[in-house]
Formats: sequence, C-alpha cells, structure tokens
Amino acid sequence: MILYRRLVVMCLLLILSPRAAAAGGAAEIWLSGVSPGVRQKMFQESESDYFELFKPDAAWSKSAQHVGVFMINGGLLLRQSDDEVKAVFADLKRRHIPLAIEMGLLSGKGPDGQVQECGVGVEGFGAPDSGKVIASRIQRNGGELAFVAMDEPLWYGHHFKGKNGCQWSMQRVAQDMVSRIADLREKFPNVQIGNVEPVGTEQPPDWVQQIAEWTHVYQKVTGMKLVFFHADVAWTAPIWRQQLAALKSRMQADEIKFGVIYDGGGTGKPESDELWTQEAIERFHAVESNPSMIPDHAVFQSWARWPHSMLPENKPGTMTWLVDQYVNWKH
Repeated sequence: MILYRRLVVMCLLLILSPRAAAAGGAAEIWLSGVSPGVRQKMFQESESDYFELFKPDAAWSKSAQHVGVFMINGGLLLRQSDDEVKAVFADLKRRHIPLAIEMGLLSGKGPDGQVQECGVGVEGFGAPDSGKVIASRIQRNGGELAFVAMDEPLWYGHHFKGKNGCQWSMQRVAQDMVSRIADLREKFPNVQIGNVEPVGTEQPPDWVQQIAEWTHVYQKVTGMKLVFFHADVAWTAPIWRQQLAALKSRMQADEIKFGVIYDGGGTGKPESDELWTQEAIERFHAVESNPSMIPDHAVFQSWARWPHSMLPENKPGTMTWLVDQYVNWKH
C-alpha cells in the first residue's frame, strides 16, 4: 500500500509539473536576454534588471516554472564579474533550469591552425581558444553547461560573401570547429550541441536542402549528431512559412529537435517594449497555429535593445511577461 501511494504521488507530480508537460509533447521553453555588459557595448545603455532574475524573490515565479532552459552568451562571461556569473549559475541550479550558451565555434584559421585565413569581424567566429576559455570560466564559477547553440556556422562559414567571408566547404566548416567542441567536452562531457541558422532567405534557393545536408556533414566530421536546430526567422520574408515547414519535416526525419526563435522587430518600424513583445506574440501565434510548423523548442531571445526589462512578469512588455503570454495561450 505504501509503495502504491508513492507511485500515485510520483505520477501526480509528473502530471502537474510544467517541465514534465513540456517533455510530454508541449514545446520546451528556452529563455535568453541581453546581459548588462553586452547592452552597454551594443546600445550604450547602462540600466538593466537582468541580474534581478537570479534572486530568490524575483518577480517571475510563474514563468520560471515553465522555462526549460536558460541561455546565456559569451558576453556574460567576458564582461561580468565572477560574483555576478556565480549568482546566475547558482540560481539556475536552485530553480533546476539547465544552462545553455549561444556562441560562435568557428576560428577562420588555416589548416595549420596558425594563419588567419578569414572570419575576422564576422559573426559566428571567435578566438581559437574560445571554447576552452568559456568552458573554464563556467566550470570555475559553479556552472554546469548542458547545451551549446552554435551561432550560424553554415551561413557565416559556408555561404556568407561579405568582407572576410570564408565561403568554405561544409566539411571544412565542420573541421574548423572540432577542436573547440573538444575543449567544451573536456570540461563538460555530457554537453549537447545544436545549431542556429537563418530561415526565410531566398538566396541560396536551395537553402533548406543545404541545411539538411549540413546536419549530415557535421555528424560525419565530428562523430556527433546535432541535438537540436533553432530557426532564426526573417519574419518579413515571403517564404519563411514554406522554409520553416520544410525544415521541421527534415529535422523530424533525422530525429533532431526543432526550435523557433520568437522575437520582435525587423519590420523597419519604430519599436518599443510593448510593440516588440506584441510582434513576438503574433509570430508564435502564426507559427503554432499551423501544425506543420509547431516546434519542439520555443525560444524567447533578443539581440535588440527591446525589451529593456526582463521583469516583472505581470508588466506588459517585459521578457518574462512574454513567456507568460505564451504559456497562457498554450494552456
């Protein structure tokens, strides 16, 4: 009888747990924000409530229960103090929210690993020792890295034709990242690696096919399968729906988790926190009202100055309020 009661309690806990519900079929929510050092560098804005998120009484008790992964970027580790970084990692552990980082894993170095061939000042590229430096800082400050989202290596390593673009073969792109992946895995052997790429571009015309081919090349070169693919959607492009549906189908066929980044902006209109979050709401409605596009991961992320605030979750226009709107709509 005691064993039976325990089993009943365990089942009820699984049913009632928001994160268990995500594991059972609903999209897993990923949350990210612009850390203060990055906001200062990019937008010359000093005010930020980012670190308020990581206090026990922070005003996102509802949305925090539904966030399955919190994602940082290298700017947090390179521009904030050890004490600030430790506070982030400690609170995520307390809340049982896994840690992810989005970062560029390309170096642009030649075959000898010494001569810089390309990639200087190009998104997705970093220093050859970036994996080692970032993994060491996370570990030293008590973090446990669960996921790495590669910052558009196919687009910027293979396709990008701008200044310092490499235009490498897919195989060369993957080979260039092998040592940094090894550095990350040396500190965090169980880290899972996925890919972010733009979606909605009309050039090249076979972009969906290239992404599908890339997932296989990456696996062949690195010996590891991509765990997830996140779509960075060009929402004003006329073909984003077509490409998103096609990519979901391709990723499902290869058993790769499929995610969509829900953000605002990109329309050319003057923005505000309220408008940016409303645009994000319209976009997740548009995606998830169509069964052919519903993702495994719903990613709430901004690289813009909007929204200015992460908190509180009951104030329209904040990042955690946006998460709550998604949760309310889905439930």
